[in-house]
Amino acid sequence: MGKKLGFAIILLLAFVLSISAVVRYFVLDPVETNAILIREGMEMFAMNHQLWNIALYIHILTAFLPLIIGPFLFVKKLRNKYLQGHRYAGKVYVVMIIISSLVGIYLAFYAHGGILAILGFLCLDILWFYTTWKAYKYIRNKQQSLHEEWMYRSYAMTFAALTFRMWSAIVGYSLDNFTVGYVAAIWLSWVGNLVAIEIWIRFKLRKGTNISGKVTTKMV
Repeated sequence: MGKKLGFAIILLLAFVLSISAVVRYFVLDPVETNAILIREGMEMFAMNHQLWNIALYIHILTAFLPLIIGPFLFVKKLRNKYLQGHRYAGKVYVVMIIISSLVGIYLAFYAHGGILAILGFLCLDILWFYTTWKAYKYIRNKQQSLHEEWMYRSYAMTFAALTFRMWSAIVGYSLDNFTVGYVAAIWLSWVGNLVAIEIWIRFKLRKGTNISGKVTTKMV
């Protein structure tokens, strides 16, 4: 029951964030929807820089797919019943993250908040790429348990897109200094996710699991 509830909550949040991002940037006027951010000094959201605009749209489109696909990849019943579908979805997940994380590295250098904001986003994008690549590498080597662990780490970085917005609302708008709160939200989003998933992996996932064993069936 607990797992099903957790899955439902994560999936719901992922859908809400993905749909809101698509509507915000592809349906409505992003300058109007980001008016508060622009007033706070985030001038790039005035959408006056064409290359940055293109990169942002690519980043959004390639990030929302892994956010939605991710939870389904962890459902064992779906994986066992639709193995080919699982493999295909896994490949889409990996390719989208590789593109989105590389584009995110470019966007990071324009982050509001100075060097700490830039470093925060750079670390997130590099870890996003790294954890996903490790997950892919282990399944190619038929190491299912290690693949599963790194997939959880990868999705923790993917889910930072949502926790960043949560922390921004909690910290960014609650402090007198928006920039300080915004930078804090960047770091809290992925560091918090990484700490939480490491605790879960070590104390829950690894119970009774041989993490060095190989499997005979490829998952991706």
